[in-house]
Amino acid sequence: MLYRLSFLLTAFFLLLHTNAFSQVAGCKDPAATNYNPSATTNNGSCTYPATSYSPPVKVDPLSATLQESSGLQMADNFLWSFNDGGATATIYRLDTSTGNILQTVTLDGATNVDWEDMAFDGTHFYIGDFGNNANGVRTDLKIYKFALSAIPSFNSDPVATVPASAIEVINFSYSDQTSFTPTAANSTAFDCEAMLVVEGKIHLFTKNWLNLSTTHYTIPSTAAGTYSATPLETLQTNYLVTSADVTPNGKVVALLGYQATGFFNHYLHLLSDFNSGLFFNGNKRQINLSSAISMGQAEGICFYNNNYGYISNERISSPVTVTQKLRSFNTSSFVSLAVLPAKLQDFNVQNRNGSYQINWLFTEPVKELTIWSSTSSSNIASTKVLQTEKGSFSIPASAGKTCFTLSWKEANGSEQSSNTICLQDNLQKGMGKLVLRNNGAISFQFDASQNEQAVLRLFSADGKLLAQTNRLIVPGTNSFSFGKTIRQNMVLLQITGATLQAQKMVMVQQ
Repeated sequence: MLYRLSFLLTAFFLLLHTNAFSQVAGCKDPAATNYNPSATTNNGSCTYPATSYSPPVKVDPLSATLQESSGLQMADNFLWSFNDGGATATIYRLDTSTGNILQTVTLDGATNVDWEDMAFDGTHFYIGDFGNNANGVRTDLKIYKFALSAIPSFNSDPVATVPASAIEVINFSYSDQTSFTPTAANSTAFDCEAMLVVEGKIHLFTKNWLNLSTTHYTIPSTAAGTYSATPLETLQTNYLVTSADVTPNGKVVALLGYQATGFFNHYLHLLSDFNSGLFFNGNKRQINLSSAISMGQAEGICFYNNNYGYISNERISSPVTVTQKLRSFNTSSFVSLAVLPAKLQDFNVQNRNGSYQINWLFTEPVKELTIWSSTSSSNIASTKVLQTEKGSFSIPASAGKTCFTLSWKEANGSEQSSNTICLQDNLQKGMGKLVLRNNGAISFQFDASQNEQAVLRLFSADGKLLAQTNRLIVPGTNSFSFGKTIRQNMVLLQITGATLQAQKMVMVQQ
């Protein structure tokens, strides 16, 4: 018996030993200069070549009301911002195409001592009143929290107020700040302008004026109360961090900031492949942006989806005048494919014994997979599969022409869709080279007989008519505008002529 026990213990320790040495720590990112293809665990050692990037200007200028745009956040498919400290306790809903303010929302009972960043967790806004650069000894650091549902529709109330009763206050202090002797301006380690809310915790990234680093602090709850923020890790950025955001899938964190000397050069850190509640233990890729001469003083960043987003800057007037602008950015060239959204590897439809079999394969499980089907004789219909990575689904074959499209959701509701597969080619030939933008502009190639004329309509995923052409389109290249903003991420486009009817699910581009 003792012999058997000794044998089992020896085998157990040999197994632990083998498993320990089967893991290879190193850099797993192929874009890094020290990429190790044998690495199985990321040890945060990746180094990258110097990379410069100029985020293109999308709106110039932003509304004159937002000359000090500081925080920036996507919520309810709209962009939101506010002005820096000393302004009114107000947030603004923006049109990303024009930069116009669609709604002005005042927080009743709140004050803007030094608002610096904002976050959104899918249901609630968080407004960070934690700027602390004047003398480093504020004892009234706080975060205002209120539900998106507390804001009325902007169509009915372009000027609205969130009542004080709907606003919660999260008070906090830094657990490692022991001295409250005032310092000179811009001379403290306890300033903060960047915040995330992830999985029920508030994450703060300090703006350390003393050694140009940022420390990641956490507040353990999003409930109203008074808390001590705990430091977890520090990243030597060599610039001042002014804003942060996380992708909808939670896999990439962006830190934005600038140097307070020289030409005020701006920088972007992209953090990915992190774990264990930390953000600095994975890939840390620094992107060199432009100087203040073109970017002003950039203090707002947010993601629209898992690789596209926006940057805003405050207006400056010295040494040159730079207006308040809205820029866009795309991180897909800088972040490893391993942390980008789930990819659709295969999607096909086969006609087998009177049934259509739809097959799909993703790189990882996706949520709310929906199979959309349409025929020439019926409206679009859908079948939803809650979560899947690989699978198939069969429906009876239809006598009409049938097309299929897949749609699915990333974390926090970001929608994606596949191409459309039609079982008869003449449906697929209806439209080509199609581009639909959220400002209503559309261009496409209409392949049809010489005398064919058709009407174009847009429907929401639930079948609601969104827009339609007020003239007939003709064969060849077509380019025009529906004259209205398309606020859905994905729409059904339908073209109807005398001898042709086609339907296609289309992603709306920026």
